[in-house]
Amino acid sequence: MLSVYSVIAALTFFLMPAPTMLYNADLEPVVTLPASYFVVQTDGNAPSGYVAVLYDDIAGYVLESSVERVDFRPVTKFEKTVKFRVNNDGQPINLRASPKKSGAIISVLPDGESGRCYGYIDGEQLIAGAGEKWYYVEVGGVRGYCYTAHVSVDPTPVNIIEKEEDEPPNLPTDALPEETERDLPPVSVIILIVALCVPVPFIMLYLFRTPKNKEKDSG
Repeated sequence: MLSVYSVIAALTFFLMPAPTMLYNADLEPVVTLPASYFVVQTDGNAPSGYVAVLYDDIAGYVLESSVERVDFRPVTKFEKTVKFRVNNDGQPINLRASPKKSGAIISVLPDGESGRCYGYIDGEQLIAGAGEKWYYVEVGGVRGYCYTAHVSVDPTPVNIIEKEEDEPPNLPTDALPEETERDLPPVSVIILIVALCVPVPFIMLYLFRTPKNKEKDSG
């Protein structure tokens, strides 16, 4: 059975050198993911020119030409710290299923509500001059889109790319030296081994032999 370490080591990561669009199963744009972070390849079938990937807890596809495969496991794989906050002059806002006014309302968020922001996408402009940007966010396990003019979003930090160090192999317990051998210096170990190899008869002969001077006295 494969260990968790073996499974992690087998994953293939792709670096996003620039902001990268994540697409759903219908190849519709979902969210622009931040540059300098990673997606991990899944075993899903991908259309030609795409890679089936996972970005933390979001599955989808990215253009193969937009990412770079790496041969290591990055320390920081996904961006998880960026937060959004509802900032709408005390009024609640709608969390929608798509970045447009006609998008289905998933939830109504009160002013001051906050949650995670994955990235952004261009959609319908709701307020003249406010732009077309919508943020793809998550609140209480529910994901959807919030219009840019109704929220404030933390700046996205640039990822410092570092490689995970390989873990040392797990040695079997019988490969460890005995306690006596670990504590004794090498010379003592050799003396101990030699002493244990001396035949018992020789030891008995040495202990019970009669000294030569006593043999003369008895004669």
